[in-house]
Amino acid sequence: MKFTYKFALLSTIYMLVSCNSESHLDLSSFDIDSPVKKTDAINGFIITNSHNPLDVPEKFLKIQSLSAKLINQHWLENPNFILQITDLKMLLKSTNIVEANTYITTLEIAQKRYLKNMVAVRSQARLMQQDLDNTLNDYDQAIQVLTRELTLLETPEKTYQNNIKHLTNDIKQATIKYSQLSNKYNKSLTKIINNDITSSSDLYDLRFSFVEGPHTLCSRYKGMDELLNKVLENCVYINKEQILSGFNEKDRIEVSSHIDNYAPRLWNQLISLNGFFDTSNNVQYFENSLRQQLSTARKDLRDKQNIQHIDIAKLVGNYQTQISLLENQRQNILDNPLLTHDKKIDINQNSFVQNFQRLQTDVKNPIKPFAQKFHDPNFSNAFIRAYAKKTIQCYPSELMFTVSHTGAFNLPFSYKTQELMFDFHHNQQYLAFQGILTTSFPVVIKAGDSNVILRRGKSLTEKLNGRLREQWSKV
Repeated sequence: MKFTYKFALLSTIYMLVSCNSESHLDLSSFDIDSPVKKTDAINGFIITNSHNPLDVPEKFLKIQSLSAKLINQHWLENPNFILQITDLKMLLKSTNIVEANTYITTLEIAQKRYLKNMVAVRSQARLMQQDLDNTLNDYDQAIQVLTRELTLLETPEKTYQNNIKHLTNDIKQATIKYSQLSNKYNKSLTKIINNDITSSSDLYDLRFSFVEGPHTLCSRYKGMDELLNKVLENCVYINKEQILSGFNEKDRIEVSSHIDNYAPRLWNQLISLNGFFDTSNNVQYFENSLRQQLSTARKDLRDKQNIQHIDIAKLVGNYQTQISLLENQRQNILDNPLLTHDKKIDINQNSFVQNFQRLQTDVKNPIKPFAQKFHDPNFSNAFIRAYAKKTIQCYPSELMFTVSHTGAFNLPFSYKTQELMFDFHHNQQYLAFQGILTTSFPVVIKAGDSNVILRRGKSLTEKLNGRLREQWSKV
């Protein structure tokens, strides 16, 4: 009977507790006054693995990190300067904080200054590149002359004679092949030529014109001449329209087909045999043609026959020493960190930056206005304070709750947590509670509990503000 009475009493107590799911914060035990104003309401925060009101926000870390990269690295040594400026501006704008506008404005100034500075940078880099190219060209020519002399000394005269013999035969065969192709082309058109037109080779004489450059950038026409699409190196044009105009309309498709068939083959045979001389610009292209090789071989033979030196071995050693010295000097130039792997001036290298600063003393540092505002406490303190305030205000609503003036509060939904925070903004203090708390088992939180820590002198916003300032000062 006694057991039954105790069980009934415990059941009644459990039911009474269960009916009242509110937990309580014993404000009097903490010597905390209830807020007088509604704006000073006590806010509660549920702490999770991914959310804590005192954590430095990821966006703030990105702002600080990008600012550090821009401020701590010379603007010209930073190849990502404009990209980082753009990203930082977007991050600052996304905060929707008025105090960020000062920084955004200085970043816009930095962007304009950088683009203006780059005009001077490229101009100086171009002059340095020209000087470098001329120097390397002088070395190349000197090495080429000595190498040729060395080759003449070391190569037997018989070798040159045999080379001339082979080239002469190659030219003969290439000439025959070109003539055969030309004849086949002419005959293919002669078969379909109109009877009322006098047969003349001028009527279907192919004429080529040439522009050096990537084939992908070739224009379709050069004057009246049309691009030869089947030749994929450089830009080769033929007088196709002029040839077609001499034939009846019904024959032009067939004529065009013959031109497309023979023109590329004739061009390739032509440049292999003779190269191509552009009469309009007085320039010879494809200097490794067979005729050019033959001309060079004959000159080499004459120079070989004119060598009068007796001590060939000593002369060979002398040339080898000179070539080695020039090659080493040339390589020392190429080993300069100022150059890229393709022998171009690298404007992001420290050596170029120092040279540029020495010569261009009137160029302004684009990031300086931003850096000054960044380190100015009048601006940084205002921005950080506003950022901390907004961070606390924008804590996920599903993880926040309000404490009444009596200290009562409910978790926003059925939630099991092991840590809560309470912000007594009006009293400049906050409280941390660590312990299992659910909506099913309400608790009373009071001073003296081992799992309760009260921090006096700073609200949550002020505590976060201090952490943000500490992070900001690392730049």
